[in-house]
Amino acid sequence: MDKAVKYADQVLSGKILANEKIKLACQRFKNELAKQKTKEFPYHYDSELAERVYKFIELLPTTDGKPLKLELFQCFILGNLYGWRLDSDDSRRFTRALLSFARKNGKTFIIACMGVVELLMEKEPARNRQILFTANGAKQAHLAFDMMTDQLNAIRGKSKYMRQRVKINKQRVTDLESNSFAVPLATENKPSIDGYDPSLAVMDEMHESKTTNILNSLKSGQVLNPNSLLAIISTAGYNLNSPFKAECDYAADILNNKQKADRYFVVMYGLDDKDEVYNPDMWIKANPLMSNERIRKTMLEKIKSDLDIAVSQGKVNDILVKNMNMFTQSREDSYISADDWGKAKSAVASSDLKNRDVYIGVDLSKTNDLTAVSWLVPIGNGRFYCDSHSFVGTKYGLENKIKRDGIDYVSMEKTGECSITRLDSGIIDYDSLVEFVQKLIGKYNWTVKAIAYDPYNAQTVITKFEKLNYPLFEVRQGLKTLNIPTRNFRDLLFDGKIKHSGNKILAYAVNNAIIKVVNNGWQLDKAKNSNRIDPIAALINAYVAAMNYYDNEEESKAKNEYYETATSLF
Repeated sequence: MDKAVKYADQVLSGKILANEKIKLACQRFKNELAKQKTKEFPYHYDSELAERVYKFIELLPTTDGKPLKLELFQCFILGNLYGWRLDSDDSRRFTRALLSFARKNGKTFIIACMGVVELLMEKEPARNRQILFTANGAKQAHLAFDMMTDQLNAIRGKSKYMRQRVKINKQRVTDLESNSFAVPLATENKPSIDGYDPSLAVMDEMHESKTTNILNSLKSGQVLNPNSLLAIISTAGYNLNSPFKAECDYAADILNNKQKADRYFVVMYGLDDKDEVYNPDMWIKANPLMSNERIRKTMLEKIKSDLDIAVSQGKVNDILVKNMNMFTQSREDSYISADDWGKAKSAVASSDLKNRDVYIGVDLSKTNDLTAVSWLVPIGNGRFYCDSHSFVGTKYGLENKIKRDGIDYVSMEKTGECSITRLDSGIIDYDSLVEFVQKLIGKYNWTVKAIAYDPYNAQTVITKFEKLNYPLFEVRQGLKTLNIPTRNFRDLLFDGKIKHSGNKILAYAVNNAIIKVVNNGWQLDKAKNSNRIDPIAALINAYVAAMNYYDNEEESKAKNEYYETATSLF
């Protein structure tokens, strides 16, 4: 039986413990094996080719001189990447891949093996194949390249044929037979990527990237190569607003059939729940190398020791990210975790939002580069639905702002989450903001209960709302005003009473928000000046006004019932 198939079968049967994403990847593989040779599925799995790849890699020498034996999970990855082919021309099916697992699980080994296979086994294109090992820094970019170099040097030491075929320099490995080559490239200097046409481009540790510039450059370089592969290989990170986190979210949607991407291969190892960090039996979900009993024993002892220290120092997040491959905030004082916020995402039909009350919160940026309008709609049973829209200034350059904030505002404007100012000055157009609010209210025929605002620097906008006869609600920034609403909002969220649309800029702000505690009182703050929390600040403003909505509704209902009963006595 093909080893990739064997792995999938053992995961789905429960013989190999795996997380839900790996189960979905295995089920996807099995489903697609059954779809071969059908009109709607133009791909086939060549198990003989996959087996040749396994055998070739297992011929590579190891550093300790022992025979190399691939683990089943490694065969699953390699089998998928090289076994799936197009029916039309037998070129590779997967042109993009995301491989993610915890540290010390053979990531560098997998990359190096892919490089050797691409250099020596791949036949399309027949000549001038380019293999790029990229990472943010030169040291990281060299790790897999140097391992591949060591493997090839060992082969050359045993084979005259390979000595004649492969030329090795410190910064370049060349297959003289096909004039193909592999190089390590640090992406700190983007121009170093431009000009290449890689058959295989590996982006190592993408969680360190602040923008998608390098990813886009690698993709554009492969546009004329139909048999190319872009492989993203990384552990998780602390930045929940990073391009890699967005890539992982998209990849997860592929596995869950929310996105259709037949040519994108995904495996993401990690815990299903943070509490599993305290159960060593679950650690194999993030550390597939634990399938090897010898390695498992060593890893268990090391991680247990590190976990004990992390618990005593209050740094469990470090273990979750590095050893369990879970995205998490680096700070323990985060206001709302990404997981908790994600659980509150709920699709609410547009018709269900119409003809309701609404509370609108406004947060104006002091530097005029980002302003937010957020709203809360009571939808019954003590629940609120929230959403947000941001207004983006360009005073100091839009590209600089996108790079600093880590948000592609141009794309976000296309999806309707923000509006980029068109004023030559680059400051926020408050007329545009007021017009947006008016259209929003009209679209849903809402009854405005309050426009909640921080009075600081708000006179211009508030005057405009006042002329429109909207009820205004002043929210002074301080513990006296914000302590209880800030606590209550989070409690409601934990209780399932806050629902939201999945707005990405709002989620970005939630991820950035931390709790500032003064005299046991709470209010929102941010860890760095460059972080944006404006949308969640606007939402809390709205909640200050809306907090007693359901209590007031119950009181009004009780009074009506009382008067109806009282008057019926006469």
